[in-house]
Amino acid sequence: MPTDIGSFLIQLFSGLSRSMMLFLVASGLSLIFGVMNILNFAHASLWLLGGYLTFSLYQAFCSACGQHGLLLLLAIVVATLFMFAVGWLIERVLIRRMYARELPEQLLLTFALILIISDLIKLIWGVQNRRIFLPIEPVEALGAYINPYLFVVIGCGFGVAAGLWFFLHRTRYGKIVRAAVHSREMVGALGIRIPTIYAGVFALGVAIAAFSAGVFLPIVPIGLGLDMDLIVQCFAVVVIGGFGSILGTFVASLIVGIVYSFSVLIWPGGALAIIFLILVTVLILRPWGLFGTEMRF
Repeated sequence: MPTDIGSFLIQLFSGLSRSMMLFLVASGLSLIFGVMNILNFAHASLWLLGGYLTFSLYQAFCSACGQHGLLLLLAIVVATLFMFAVGWLIERVLIRRMYARELPEQLLLTFALILIISDLIKLIWGVQNRRIFLPIEPVEALGAYINPYLFVVIGCGFGVAAGLWFFLHRTRYGKIVRAAVHSREMVGALGIRIPTIYAGVFALGVAIAAFSAGVFLPIVPIGLGLDMDLIVQCFAVVVIGGFGSILGTFVASLIVGIVYSFSVLIWPGGALAIIFLILVTVLILRPWGLFGTEMRF
């Protein structure tokens, strides 16, 4: 465990930034399942694709305009919009055919997407890891040197959480989405096109994942295989928080990220095991998750 306040702060901010990465990816996964009842096993692979696309856009913008940190923001926005369109297309062409199918068939389709996306990345970008380097100097706080970009990451996570809450509770479209979770038939009877709602939700989930990949490029190198590690942890977060609950996903992300960060100091080889011990405990005591409902179980 940290023996001084500086080391404690380093682990705390590292855990918070990891929490926000998990939340930004898992929130889309939870939203898609909550509304559409689809387990998108390829969600992290779409996250990875968004990260590679952001990297290429940033490189192209820097070649045209010169090196500047604000170009990363532009690359993230363009990549997020592009991946929103990709998500919409995937739902319309593939996912839409899975609504009446069983869970194993959904998993087979989305696993096939993982293989396709992986080969596409190899074909376009190769097998090398990619990372964006920004000229950011660490700041000193209580004897510890902290990367100030971590505050940007944490702020983005809290900002997206607040934005999702506002979208779901204060906008007409968001209220329709919440209503569709409880009674798709009733929403359809009101003349609202459920397929359009589904396409929008799936695209939004993919866009949030792409946004998070771009945000994390300056501190986390992306590469093939990272998506498989990430999707396992995201499923753990969603199960702990409760499928379909954005609040549960946010709280579970904080638990998993911070516990993992401090666990690597106590038991480096078993930090992930501690996370799954928490998962098993939650499943035993509350099978539908911390903020889920029995309806989802």
